[in-house]
Amino acid sequence: MGFNKKLTREEELAQASLDYHDHNLTELPVINKVMFAAIDAVEESGIPYALIGGVAVKSLGRTRVTHDVDLFVRPDDADRVLEVLEKKGFHTQKRDPFWLYKAWQDEILVDVIFKSTGDIYFDEEVRAHVRRVPYLGRYVNAISPEDLIIIKAAAHQENNPHHWHDALAVLKQGNIDWDYLLRRAKNAPRRILSLLIYGQSNDVAVPNEVIQKLYRILFEAPAHVTEPVVHPYREDTFKLNDVSEQVTESPIYIKGRIMEALTTDERIAEHDIKVYVTDSSVLAKGEVFTEEQREAVDEVIGKIATNCDVKNHVNVRVLKAPEGSEAIK
Repeated sequence: MGFNKKLTREEELAQASLDYHDHNLTELPVINKVMFAAIDAVEESGIPYALIGGVAVKSLGRTRVTHDVDLFVRPDDADRVLEVLEKKGFHTQKRDPFWLYKAWQDEILVDVIFKSTGDIYFDEEVRAHVRRVPYLGRYVNAISPEDLIIIKAAAHQENNPHHWHDALAVLKQGNIDWDYLLRRAKNAPRRILSLLIYGQSNDVAVPNEVIQKLYRILFEAPAHVTEPVVHPYREDTFKLNDVSEQVTESPIYIKGRIMEALTTDERIAEHDIKVYVTDSSVLAKGEVFTEEQREAVDEVIGKIATNCDVKNHVNVRVLKAPEGSEAIK
């Protein structure tokens, strides 16, 4: 179970052959059995974890073939996880002391990962966003969709393009906490920006505002503001002028966000509603079939254009029976 030292050529070939075997299995019932055995052992010991591999992708994004089990844990817990798995009959190995341990049962691999590409750890913020998701009649811990997107985008390479498409699939499912995604994007900001733009090119509903914010974080350096010198015993204290003026969003971006919200709100998505936006007002025109739908238009626009005067000129269309028609009794 010790760390791998420098390998001979024969040992390298044997390890490569084992790795290929581990990542190309298709015995899904056996994989699921081993996964539940590993999860039961970890949960019984009270060790925090999250699935970040194929099972997580299946529950959060798309169905795809799973060849092994990926457990994401804290670095301080990695040794304990191996000990717990050993007691349950797993064969274990500390493959790399910096990020990866391995365990096997019935020839099925369980990767115990404690640092992902981009120096991403199972820290308290990640742990706080873990989701309890159903899988084969059980509940398991899966990493949040936002963190899975970050990990997959950061791990993508030419030899493992499925990571990129896993991230796109999760992105496409929606229900994304965009503020949290932006905060976690610090681990792979250019990859995430590329993914979001690529997602938009494939008609994935990524808000323009999110892309703009991430772009500004990356490429628009904030102006340096000299901190004032404060003398605690002088009376002539002064305040630094507030140079952080409130940025007014362009009407075209406000309109874009409103139109996206209207077309994705299931209450009114099927209606042709036109929106006209100025610096201080929003005018909505069109037709809906109920007063509730008209009120929904007000609600959607009001949440986005908080500083604008909203004029809702949407009409409620009253459907009347054709002239000369008979009522069926």
